[in-house]
Amino acid sequence: MREHRIVGITRRRRRGLTRQAKRAVFALDLIGRDFTAPRPGMRLVGDMTELVKLEGKLYLATCIDLATREARTRHG
Repeated sequence: MREHRIVGITRRRRRGLTRQAKRAVFALDLIGRDFTAPRPGMRLVGDMTELVKLEGKLYLATCIDLATREARTRHG
């Protein structure tokens, strides 16, 4: 490889901007692990996730009504 001046390519690893906290701060459990609701629209729970695609990042947010178990999603 030296004779022909061939060298390997070293790619830098991309580092994320998010840093883990030294002391974890947990979110409060506002519904007390009770996943029931007396009527629609009273208790909504949700989650958000990041999907890495070839075209770039995609963020998906989900909201679930605990009374009807109906889910709504948004992406962007």
